[in-house]
Amino acid sequence: MAAAVCRRRLPWAWLCRSAGQEVGRHYRAAVCAELKQPLAIRDVAPRPVRPHEVRVDVYFCGVNFADNLVCRGQYQEKPSVPFVPGMEFSGVVLETGADINTVKEGDRVIGMSSFNAMAEECITDQKSLWKIPEEVSLQEAAILPVSYGTAILALEHRARVQPGETVLVTAAAGATGLAVMDVATNVLQAKVIAAAGSDEKCKLAMQRGAQSSVNYTQGSLKEAVRKLVGEGGVNVAVDMVGGDVFLEALRRSMMPSST
Repeated sequence: MAAAVCRRRLPWAWLCRSAGQEVGRHYRAAVCAELKQPLAIRDVAPRPVRPHEVRVDVYFCGVNFADNLVCRGQYQEKPSVPFVPGMEFSGVVLETGADINTVKEGDRVIGMSSFNAMAEECITDQKSLWKIPEEVSLQEAAILPVSYGTAILALEHRARVQPGETVLVTAAAGATGLAVMDVATNVLQAKVIAAAGSDEKCKLAMQRGAQSSVNYTQGSLKEAVRKLVGEGGVNVAVDMVGGDVFLEALRRSMMPSST
């Protein structure tokens, strides 16, 4: 998740199943049988859960940039083909291992997995699984682990943002950018400068809590931020774009905790 702070993210998509579908001897999964080729829907035989694992009936699965990379053989983890992609999901607990006491059968949960969630069911470690509050839908919950996990890791654990500090967020209208702005503004009480690639995206960022915004396709990001905060720069820069945008964001941060 930490690496996601420094790269762009694809638009979100969903893999969903009907709530009433029963689990049979086999289940369907989107399988990467060959790198750089379309995924194939295949029947997969389930395996037993280990004592520390939970089997989940998957309702929704987020699609991340890492899923695209791993299916092209360009991610840092390179599972052997065939494999099932999918890093985050939501669903209902089907079965628990002997050592599980955090969730039970029937609980609504979100979770993280090592590229096996684009399927009707998946198995994951209990440490990577959390109950969903009743007021949160399964569809909304499915995209929380990666984006918000990235935001919390970057802002709280890495940068240690303090109330009143200024945070520059690039690709601010993307899933991770919106999560970073939400955590920075509403949890950590920081001020956010949103940087995005169009006026429409800047408008969205302002609607989601940014104090100011910059369209970095219309001039120098460095100079635009300087006009907003002066020569001192921002306290923290969180970048999801890379390249020249990353370098300009870094140059406007005066703190060594830039991410």
